[in-house]
Amino acid sequence: MRSALSRALMAAVIAIAAVLVPAGPASAGVWQLTDGFEPSTNPASRWTFTVNGGCGGPSFGGPSSTPRTGSGWASMMAYTKGDWCALGRNIHLTPVTVHPGARCTAGVWTELWGEWASFNLEVIDPDTWTYIALKSITQDWIHGWELQTVSWTAQRADVVLRFAVGQREPYWHAAQVDLDDVVVQCAY
Repeated sequence: MRSALSRALMAAVIAIAAVLVPAGPASAGVWQLTDGFEPSTNPASRWTFTVNGGCGGPSFGGPSSTPRTGSGWASMMAYTKGDWCALGRNIHLTPVTVHPGARCTAGVWTELWGEWASFNLEVIDPDTWTYIALKSITQDWIHGWELQTVSWTAQRADVVLRFAVGQREPYWHAAQVDLDDVVVQCAY
């Protein structure tokens, strides 16, 4: 009798656990890189500026805006139709060397403004200079800080993370983007 009662109780506990414990993908860990462009960390030493046409920047802090958090942010602008500029850095996704296929996401808070502005969040293969992941947005005028993200399955450990601003039409307002609180995260 006791044995049947024990088995019934054990079956009930297992059934309840199966219902209450959420199922999800197995993950051994999370790796994360953050960059808030804080002046004390010398962001100019990590980020490279690329110019195509007339551009201003990058500036790390300054009078044009207020950082989303902390005291630092990056800002750059493209002046006329066809002009674009970019801020990029090399990133080594540490867990991917041991865990290829890790799921990664890059995010940055943007404040994109100026008439006919465009913005790209790019993850690039540095060997072929092709996109691994890309998010493009366009907007006119300012909408406040907005989070932009892009995700990919990492097959290589070394990538370039790049942010680009462009001017889509000739107009007297420059296309400007302010950037803050960069996060790159990989789950493996």
